[in-house]
Amino acid sequence: MTDDTTRDEHAKTPEVTGDDFSDAETADDRMEDPDSSDAKPASELSREEVKKVLYAILFMSDKPVSPARLTQVFDDMDPDVLGMIMLELKESINQRSDLPYQLVEVAGGYQLLTRSEFSRYIRKFFQIRKSNRLSRSLLETLAVIAYKQPVTRAEVEAIRGVSVSYAFDQLLEKRLIRVAGVSDLPGRPKLYRTTEEFLVTFGLNSLKDLPSPDELKLYES
Repeated sequence: MTDDTTRDEHAKTPEVTGDDFSDAETADDRMEDPDSSDAKPASELSREEVKKVLYAILFMSDKPVSPARLTQVFDDMDPDVLGMIMLELKESINQRSDLPYQLVEVAGGYQLLTRSEFSRYIRKFFQIRKSNRLSRSLLETLAVIAYKQPVTRAEVEAIRGVSVSYAFDQLLEKRLIRVAGVSDLPGRPKLYRTTEEFLVTFGLNSLKDLPSPDELKLYES
């Protein structure tokens, strides 16, 4: 993920209540049934039409969309061809400076994220604060788990030299780590790994893209 995108400000569909639908026609009311006989099979869509479908899916999704999920939508299309079209869409979107967002690869999928220059205004509008800032204690504990996973709590404590019970509780609550099984060590202690939320928070496509310890410090509160 490039430095000019942020996760916590990506576009979301506005929340609406039942009253909003009482006197107004919705977009769904005007849309044709996607399963109607007029709908084209994926094999008959032009390259530009496929891009538009991909764009629409990405625009509506509030989470990264995996290639496997997209392949299910275009069930009769070659996955390699679909991947090439997605890369073309990514290039066409990201080279447009008039768009307030970019298409990035994160957590093994694709997601539309707003550009960083708009982050302060979006946070002010929604009156939200950055949620990806971590204390030094949490960050150091998370770094050990990320680079040593799968790892037990005792192993993390041995490396850090302090109790990590509170840090583990906080990281579990933030969904940055998860229980990934049990160890063969005496007592069968739990093993922990980082999560997809961890990848999204740090803008990583996979664990191969783990930042250096110095880069991790940028997330410190």
